[in-house]
Amino acid sequence: MTFNSYFFRDKKDNYIALFLWFIFCLFYICLNMPYVQYIKDNADVLSVYSPFYGAPFSLNLFNFDPSMEYGNATGTIIHPFYNFLSGPMTYLSSQSLGNMLFLLLQSAINALTTILVFFMLRRSGSDRVVSLLFSAFFGVSSYSIFTSFIPDSYPYAQFVIVLSAAYLQKCRAEESFPMIPNASFTLLNFGITSTNVVTFAGALFLSLFNRIHKKRTFRRFMSIMISALLMIIGFTAVQYLLFSGKTWVSNVFSGLSNGALGYVTSFSFAHHAKAFYMLIISPILTPDIALIDPGLSAFATDLSKPYPVYVSVVGIGLILMSVLGFIKGIKSRETWSISTYILFALLLHIVVGFGLSAYAYDLYLYAGHYLFAFFILAASFVSGIRNTTMKRILIGIVAIFLLVTLANNIVKHISSLDYIQSSYTNVLPKLEK
Repeated sequence: MTFNSYFFRDKKDNYIALFLWFIFCLFYICLNMPYVQYIKDNADVLSVYSPFYGAPFSLNLFNFDPSMEYGNATGTIIHPFYNFLSGPMTYLSSQSLGNMLFLLLQSAINALTTILVFFMLRRSGSDRVVSLLFSAFFGVSSYSIFTSFIPDSYPYAQFVIVLSAAYLQKCRAEESFPMIPNASFTLLNFGITSTNVVTFAGALFLSLFNRIHKKRTFRRFMSIMISALLMIIGFTAVQYLLFSGKTWVSNVFSGLSNGALGYVTSFSFAHHAKAFYMLIISPILTPDIALIDPGLSAFATDLSKPYPVYVSVVGIGLILMSVLGFIKGIKSRETWSISTYILFALLLHIVVGFGLSAYAYDLYLYAGHYLFAFFILAASFVSGIRNTTMKRILIGIVAIFLLVTLANNIVKHISSLDYIQSSYTNVLPKLEK
């Protein structure tokens, strides 16, 4: 069975998904249009304070970097083959719609990621109501809104991650793991953000794992990884030819020093107490922002303000449901495969401490690598409840969570732009004098 025939075999699901895609695409565009217009109307003023080397996108939000506007920049160990994408997109945007091109394209991509979550839930056995609620809940998340217009790697990385997880779901259902497609997904995950290859490889191994045929599991896994390695070598050779002899390999050591190890520090509860909020809850419910660094015009979470009670209730409620979903399905390969994304994120950002050295500038931006997994696990918990009354109560609670998140994110998204405008008008010019 092909990917299309597995996921798109139900016409009613397809119509719902098409409606979802259209609504969310429109939602992202309408909500973010004022930001893009503000950048266009104030380009001369914003460029004076922009830390982004003259890139047309000049707002420094949540530590995102408008890397899609850096053209054929040399690949790095963090984003090895990203310039295959950023090069053409930089040219197309400069010759056409500018930042508006990224808003349109990335809104479509994030809306597509949302419907992938819907299809994953439907094919894992969730009914339409649960699938629709949780996919919409994911779709209105703060992270999906902001990454729809910031020209960085994250919407593309998140889409590839979720698409890869969807493909593995199909493979598990059919007990068939074709070598070339899985090697290609390994290449894609590595090419956009190298750490994503770890989660995909982990999810693949757990999907393949069979206690009776352990040797067969290992052989198949290694065959796929070797094929992926050969593909990576091939693409590195193409990168060498296309980009004047510059490849991600030539930048490994400086990239590790400046772009990877430079972000690592040990976790300290006294200093990083809000890390879990910044990693999980803020990407769902937009936090209050502050101008935390006038020198870099950096806007990020205002850590001086307490999180509202409703934010904690919704965020912790979702986390609790996802934990219960993990416990409920702890014996299944699907649960472990999806949980890999969350477990690796905790290992990377809390245990290893990647990103903690720039903690004040936000951990928000990493959420696309694992956020979807919380919604998948939480939905599996709600779907598995047999008591009809209890299930209806939980569905009602999730519906309330969805509406609260939607209202919070719309209000905070609008107020964030007001705060940014005020900062450029009243704060930054005075500091410059």
